[in-house]
Amino acid sequence: MLSMFERYKFIDYLKIYIILQPILDILTSISIHYLNLSVTIGIAIRILFLGFSLFYIFFGNTHPLKKYIITYLLILFIVIGFGFILNFLTKPEFYIFSEVQFLVKVLYFPIIFIALFMCFSPNQNFEQVKEKLYSAVAIAMTLLSISLFIAILTDTSHDTYKWIKSGYTGWFFAGNELSGIVAICLPIALIYSTIKTKALKDFIYWIPTLLLAASALLIGTKVSFFAMIMTIAIGFIISLFTWIANLNNSKGRIYLNVLILHFILIAILSSMTPFSPSYRNLSEDVATINKTVDESKSVEEVPQEEIEMEDENNEKEPLDKKQDKPAIMDIKILNIILSSRDIYFETIYNDYVNSDILHKLFGLGYAGFYEDSPKLIEMDFFDIFFSLGVIGFILVFLPLLFVIGIIIKSLITKFKSFFHIENILLIISIGMGFGVAFLAGHVLYAPAVSIYLALSLVLLFYFNSNIISKEKI
Repeated sequence: MLSMFERYKFIDYLKIYIILQPILDILTSISIHYLNLSVTIGIAIRILFLGFSLFYIFFGNTHPLKKYIITYLLILFIVIGFGFILNFLTKPEFYIFSEVQFLVKVLYFPIIFIALFMCFSPNQNFEQVKEKLYSAVAIAMTLLSISLFIAILTDTSHDTYKWIKSGYTGWFFAGNELSGIVAICLPIALIYSTIKTKALKDFIYWIPTLLLAASALLIGTKVSFFAMIMTIAIGFIISLFTWIANLNNSKGRIYLNVLILHFILIAILSSMTPFSPSYRNLSEDVATINKTVDESKSVEEVPQEEIEMEDENNEKEPLDKKQDKPAIMDIKILNIILSSRDIYFETIYNDYVNSDILHKLFGLGYAGFYEDSPKLIEMDFFDIFFSLGVIGFILVFLPLLFVIGIIIKSLITKFKSFFHIENILLIISIGMGFGVAFLAGHVLYAPAVSIYLALSLVLLFYFNSNIISKEKI
């Protein structure tokens, strides 16, 4: 096994693995929809690669931070292992398969992040490794988009929503995960298009971005739609300012070509948007929110005497029940945005508040203290916090704090270089990823999505490390 790492670079295996992601997702969807399998080919391959990555971390590299990284991983495994045993002994119901599966999914993110982080060792060329990763994502997203279009054209696509709203997920299993992938990867695809453009004839490198942005419109979710708008708009603004700043030097022509191709991209997407499922769904959501606001105003206008008479004729909600529900979760508009995730939040929140100190520190395990069928909140930060506790939560997100530290340092010491288009788009990619994780879930403990978020974090870290050590134009 060690000879494999000597003869071939881990980064080459990683590139192939990234390109295969859409294919693994389709195989997973087929296994679930048509074969009714709980353990799919996609899951099996991802677990094997997780083990392969761990081997690389422990034995396949000579990164200068290796001993600190291994110490971190050992502490993380011990803490999560202790929480697992604690919940095995104390939970009223303990579905071992679900509990183990959830922990493996949660661990996937920090482990893949570290494996990617260790690919950029001091003896490797940053630009060369970065180019491989960007091209891998561009190819993977092209495959994803083409498969979505073929599924729609052949009428074999799954629907994003079961009722009322419209949208397509192609041959993929879940609209939430597909939206997360698009939101995180569209900025990465746009970076690839930008850095590969030297002349207008390089428009071919914009095809992955165009296809993925069009896919964002077809999926039909708010996440994919706003991710597309924000990425394309901010990318165009940064390109415009970059061109203006370089009008008088040799790079001015290159940035003008980027700007022209970017404008063409916006024109195409703008013509598609009014006819897209995303636009129709958003219009319906806006109408629903406006109706809710109008109803709230109407209630406020009802005379106080009528409200008091109505209260006397109806049974009042028990005080203890009112107190159990966090006030913020009682907002109607928030319920629409969160798609009733507040209901599951309330249940697990009460489990956590009423638990002992050990469970507060090491977590409640998968989905809290369930008695019948376990159900996650599907808001990743809350799910991970309640499942792993305070200590587990901090350890899982320690790599994120590491990246935030280097970004803040870069912003302070190299302010001008910080606003490079590559840097800003990576920040957008990460912001989208964590935003989706917070509101819609299925990112941080979804291996099909978290691999792209880990990739963006690592690229952002090393990009800012480089501009701290050397001014990047």
